[in-house]
Amino acid sequence: MLEPSLKEKLEDFLHDKEIQKTLRKITAAGNKSLVVEFEKILNFDKDLAENLLDAPVMFFEVADEILENITKIPGFRLRVKGADKTIEIRNIRAEHVSKFIQVEGVVTRAGEVKPEAKEAVFKCRRCGEENRVLQLGEIFREPLFCENPNCGKKGPFDLLIENTVFRDWQSMQLQEPPERLRGGRIPRRLDCIVRDDFVDKAVPGNRVVVTGVLRVFQERQYKERRTTFRKILFISHVEIMQKGVEETELTPEDEAKIKELAKQDAWLRTNIIQSIAPAVHGHEAIKEAIALQLFGCNPVILSDGTRLRGDTHILLTGDPGTAKSQILKWVANVAPRGVYTSGMKSTGAGITAAAVRDEISGGWTLEAGALVIADGGMACIDEFEKMRDEDRSAILESMEQQTISVAKAGIIATLNTRTAVLAAANPKLGRFSKEEPALKQLPIDPVILSRFDLVFILRDEPHTEYDRSIAQHVLQLYTSPGKVLKAPFDPEFLRKIIIYARKYVDPKLDDKEAQKAIAEFFVSWRKSAADSGDPLPITVRQLESIIRLAKANARLRLSDRVTVEDANRAISLIKTSLRDAGFDIEKGKVDVDLFMTGIPRSQREKHLRLMKIIEELEEKYGGAAPLEQIFQMADSEKIDRRFVDWVISEEKKRGHLYEPKQGMISRAVK
Repeated sequence: MLEPSLKEKLEDFLHDKEIQKTLRKITAAGNKSLVVEFEKILNFDKDLAENLLDAPVMFFEVADEILENITKIPGFRLRVKGADKTIEIRNIRAEHVSKFIQVEGVVTRAGEVKPEAKEAVFKCRRCGEENRVLQLGEIFREPLFCENPNCGKKGPFDLLIENTVFRDWQSMQLQEPPERLRGGRIPRRLDCIVRDDFVDKAVPGNRVVVTGVLRVFQERQYKERRTTFRKILFISHVEIMQKGVEETELTPEDEAKIKELAKQDAWLRTNIIQSIAPAVHGHEAIKEAIALQLFGCNPVILSDGTRLRGDTHILLTGDPGTAKSQILKWVANVAPRGVYTSGMKSTGAGITAAAVRDEISGGWTLEAGALVIADGGMACIDEFEKMRDEDRSAILESMEQQTISVAKAGIIATLNTRTAVLAAANPKLGRFSKEEPALKQLPIDPVILSRFDLVFILRDEPHTEYDRSIAQHVLQLYTSPGKVLKAPFDPEFLRKIIIYARKYVDPKLDDKEAQKAIAEFFVSWRKSAADSGDPLPITVRQLESIIRLAKANARLRLSDRVTVEDANRAISLIKTSLRDAGFDIEKGKVDVDLFMTGIPRSQREKHLRLMKIIEELEEKYGGAAPLEQIFQMADSEKIDRRFVDWVISEEKKRGHLYEPKQGMISRAVK
């Protein structure tokens, strides 16, 4: 029971002129919750604030009763925003039970909104008396006996649904933010319940700060009660963090130091790139690209609502031992909201979203996957090629539209995945061959490859001087690691620079010279294909990538203006990626079709001719072409036998060709 003196103080607080003015606005708008800052209660009376923290259940019962009397609205509630400190989910202990606490987290699950009985009405079958029973706990209560003095029987009773008072009820689950996890810690989760007009405030993927009362419920095993209890937070207030919880990590001293660095933009840019994965030797172009990916640029929202993404996607692929996984691990640890996962151990549902049975409500609900949790941050996916095709295809929408559309277990929803993807993959045979294009050796569908802005091939080839420098670098890692890892910026401060840039710097591409440089590059590269009949070297997708990278270059310098140098650096990275991954060995030219279709133009022409040969032989041999005849005709037109084998194998997988009997090939559709 709330002490009379505290109850009087609470009444004085809720009758304050400012509170009354706010109440009038709330009731006029049809809302049923008064949101008050904890600091406001603390400033009004310290004892009242301490009572809220130590005995919140009684505090809210009295406050809600007072508000109902003031507003004359049944179910009007007081909600308190903020607390004296924020408690991490993993640090919630027995001392917090029945206390008012504040936690931060990512919503991983939000159940369906259900009606919860607040006051149940029962009709006595013997006398017809209506008995009202207030539902105070989590267990449904029925009347012990009829309240009619002339009856007084123990029933039976019928529940009158139409007269029962209901309120909205929803279960939620919070998970620790990924940026708080260091050293491979498993993220902890907390079940929550939210009621009334605050249901459906948050969806999976939202970062929230919630306040509420921590309560516990006894666990059972085989119908036997255990001595352990389950924690559930009964939420008072939910605040969705629009900008991102990582902003709170910047102190005024940090901001002042970063502003001072911004005055030396050329020096700053070089030092940031040198601070990327210092334990990995070389790979300067890749480190530059990752630095730009970490800083990124803001999306562009068109007047018709179309959203053009600002995040850059990068694929690292190469021979074993080229430090791909090491780079991904480093980025996941440094990037704000960085999430690391391995393709071999991930499913499409784990990467995007899964439909699961809610333990509290019993219904089906959505659980956020890695890309949804990394919303606004970075998703690092290792062993990308080991994911099943259907699982990889699940992230297609996420990479371009940056949303996940889910239709599972009767749930149809769209979740945000505004995240940059850094993926690593290995070639089919473990090591790249020089005899055919690199991208043809990747077991990844071209539709997914085309979504990556930059693709880098890491080759492990012997070069005496380079090998000597690698050997020296690795030896120093083991003998004097402090000397090797002495980067210009340590990971924590680099993270603060990234957070500052994302928060305050939004570069604009309004420099005419920069625009001209980008346009001239795009036109000149395509003109060579138009004039000489060479393969198409670049498309509009690469043009958009250049613009994103140019803006990221400016943000890297903490500048709000894109210059010609920023544009040229972006063009240089795109050239490096295209020449490395999109080079057609047979033609000796860059062919963007390697990204878009997986087949360069030179081989596409051969591919079409080979399908024509099969068609001709089908007509000659009564519906099926002999394999040996296919090889002979292909050889006469200088089409390599290995290429013929590859085309037949690929077209069989796609269902375009089949083998009606051994040694014969036929088209599926004629």
